[in-house]
Amino acid sequence: MNRTAQSNFAFPRAALWLGFFISLLCATQLAHAGRFGTECQQSYQNGWQTTLPHSWDRCAWFNDELNDTDTQAYYYDLHGAKTWWENTDELDQVNLVYVNTHGGAWGTQSVWAMWDQNSLASSNAMRLGDTSYGASIFSTYSCETLKFNDGKMWDRMGAIFRGGLRIATGSHDKVYDSITTDEVGEDYADNLQDGYTIKYSWKDGNSDWATDQDITVMATGTSSANCRSRRDNMTWQNFGSYPRLRDGAINRYCYTYWNNL
Repeated sequence: MNRTAQSNFAFPRAALWLGFFISLLCATQLAHAGRFGTECQQSYQNGWQTTLPHSWDRCAWFNDELNDTDTQAYYYDLHGAKTWWENTDELDQVNLVYVNTHGGAWGTQSVWAMWDQNSLASSNAMRLGDTSYGASIFSTYSCETLKFNDGKMWDRMGAIFRGGLRIATGSHDKVYDSITTDEVGEDYADNLQDGYTIKYSWKDGNSDWATDQDITVMATGTSSANCRSRRDNMTWQNFGSYPRLRDGAINRYCYTYWNNL
């Protein structure tokens, strides 16, 4: 449970705070502030992954924006985090999880890089939304974790959604760490606060004039029409009005993507 902070922007678990140069990288509607948590990493043990120089800004600015209106439950780095991710108890403490780290899609699993050398959290071991509180929105600024062009998107992400996660946002290919993308977290949070759909908020927030961002949004549904409605109309303010779908209740998954934003 001991995580070491890498800067004054990301804090170790023990602190319990409330409240890429370019590298690739509640069950009821809320009538009150939502809860969110942030999990980010800038550098990696023994340099096993490329440093992300703008990660702390990206995540801190996301926090600074969203906590003006909502409740920040934690802000952790990814030291020793694989176990906590894969049992998902930590991620399920909040309605929305925002992540910045390296990602990938290998075979039938999506992976997120932890600080610890050679440590990757695997989507196959994750089941979000399956607790009394439970995550609803899983937003990861990481490459490829919502890859779909090989026909294995559900093989990779199905385990995560079967717990009742409502929507995931990420990338099907590349997103970048640079001076022009350090504000994408803040822009995403600002759009969420303003009542835009999660789909639009992610697309608009991650658009960039200097880098070609590849953005994806994924949801589940009881039918094709239901899935599209959930994907296209869910907001930070109304997500709780969409029933959780678990296991056999999921009959469809759907996604939207944009290239080179």
